[in-house]
Amino acid sequence: MLARVVFPLHGYGGIERHVFHLTTHLARLGVAVTLYVQPPSIAPYRESAPAGLPNPYAAVLPGVRRVVTLRYDYTTPLLRPNSIPGRQINYPWYAWRLGLAAAQQVRRHDVDIVHAQGLCAVGYGWIRRHDRLLRRIPFIANPHGLEEYRTPDWRKWLAYAPFRALYSYGSRSADRAIATDACTRDDLPRYLGVDPQRVVVIPSAIDADECLAPVDDAGRRAIRERFNLAEADPVLLSVSRLERNKGFHIMLAALAKLAPQLPSNWRWLLVGEGKERSALEQQAHAAGLAGHVVFAGRLSDAELHNLYEEVDLVVHPTLYEGSSLVTLEGMIHRKPVVASAAGGIPDKVFDDRNGYLVPPGDTDQLAQRIALALAQRERWPAWGAESVRIVRSTFDWPVVARRTLDEYRSMIASVV
Repeated sequence: MLARVVFPLHGYGGIERHVFHLTTHLARLGVAVTLYVQPPSIAPYRESAPAGLPNPYAAVLPGVRRVVTLRYDYTTPLLRPNSIPGRQINYPWYAWRLGLAAAQQVRRHDVDIVHAQGLCAVGYGWIRRHDRLLRRIPFIANPHGLEEYRTPDWRKWLAYAPFRALYSYGSRSADRAIATDACTRDDLPRYLGVDPQRVVVIPSAIDADECLAPVDDAGRRAIRERFNLAEADPVLLSVSRLERNKGFHIMLAALAKLAPQLPSNWRWLLVGEGKERSALEQQAHAAGLAGHVVFAGRLSDAELHNLYEEVDLVVHPTLYEGSSLVTLEGMIHRKPVVASAAGGIPDKVFDDRNGYLVPPGDTDQLAQRIALALAQRERWPAWGAESVRIVRSTFDWPVVARRTLDEYRSMIASVV
């Protein structure tokens, strides 16, 4: 498994969790996983790993056979390693060294399949194209959300040009490229130039049992008291990084339109941090919504999943998106969802079955759909049951790990 980050060694993001769940669930199915990542960036893992063990992080990456760390940050202290310029320096070199290490392991006949995440495919992909021996071992790539291809900001579009070239090359070099939702299958040929015959749909997922495990009466009571929710009705929740592409400025504009129709004690909780927070706070104040909008900051997993249980409606107004794991989290907690018809969300949210879809960026439609969902409380139990059925049957990690393993076996059989 070629990756750059994994939870919890490098934080709590979507890619980090994807790599964690994929590798550990594959290990449960008997796959001997070697995971390549950068050295841990989160204490205490940075200093505490015992030397000389195949997997010195076995306590937090159970079942993974071996963890190999490669240096990622080659920038100066004056340049953030994951800024756009920093990534343009660090990522190509990291991916190249990753490719060399993986190729060496394949040549030792120690590998049945190579699976790369995001830009990590490019180094091994180039080496493999020039080494016939490596092409005997199947190679599968997962390019993930393709945000570098979707940004409407021309400055980011130009800045991301090197990443797009690397993404495209790495994905085209693989025998299979993963689309994380059926409705985004065509994005890989469209954006990356991948042969449609090489595209396979394997969803991104959540671990449903893990999401529900922290929920208890004490946790719910604590989160209810912390945010003073006992007197609030209705309570809306959004969860994401506070960045422009997540559409929270659209949400505030929709709430400004909707506010006259809502009870005086309505509340919108926004969980997450990011560079847009100050602008969103100013927008809420200017619209007269500051008393209704709560910027909750970052919450722990236990706090977040107990909070899901205390809200009425989950809203995800994103402008563009990958698979959208936060949508799945709201669904496993049986909450009605109003979300943009962006990325993989239309594979999860269905009008009048478990919520409503809205055209990305459409303020009027967002306000109308929130109002419509709130007016149908009697249908929420049925919507919640449908959401749980969708998650458990298609987007739960035990199911997706088995689907991934089936694809591995198919690819291996095709070259034997």
